[in-house]
Amino acid sequence: MKAFLFGIGAFFFGLIVWLFCHDYNLNHMHYNQLKTVAEEASVAATLFTESKAESEGNIVFNQTEGHKAIKAVLKSMLKTDENLNPVEGSYWQEKITYKAYFFDDSNTTYPKSFTDPETGFKFEVLRPSVVVTINAGKARYTMAGIIDDTVNIRSAAHEIVGW
Repeated sequence: MKAFLFGIGAFFFGLIVWLFCHDYNLNHMHYNQLKTVAEEASVAATLFTESKAESEGNIVFNQTEGHKAIKAVLKSMLKTDENLNPVEGSYWQEKITYKAYFFDDSNTTYPKSFTDPETGFKFEVLRPSVVVTINAGKARYTMAGIIDDTVNIRSAAHEIVGW
C-alpha cells in the first residue's frame, strides 16, 4: 500500500512539473513573439509621415495613421478583434493595450535618452523614431493560482535611417 501511495504522489508531482514546464515554454515562445510584434508595429508607424514637412526637409510622423498601422499589426499578428480583444485561437486572454511614443523633428531635440516607464526599455533617440510598448496581460497558465501571474510587456523601437 505504501508503494501504491508513493506512486500516486510521484505521478501527481510529475504531472505538476510537466504542466509547469509546458506552460512556461509556451509563454516564453509567445513572449518572444511579442517583441517581434512590437518591432513590426514600430516599423509600420514610421511609414506614415507628413508630406508637407518632408518637402521642407523635416520628418514629422502622422500619428493618427501611425496608430491605425499599429492597431492593424496587433490585430493581425496577435489575433485580436477591432478593439484589441483576443479572438478564438489567440494565446492571449486579456485585452491588448499599447503605448506609442513618436519622436520626430517637430517634438524632439536630438540626441535624447528615452526610458519606457513600464518596461525600463532604454533607447537613445538619434533620429526620428517610434517606440511601441505592448501589454498583452497575464500568461495563460494551467495552474494560475499556484504560479505567479506575471504580465507580458515588451517594447521595441524603429528609427528612420538614411534620410
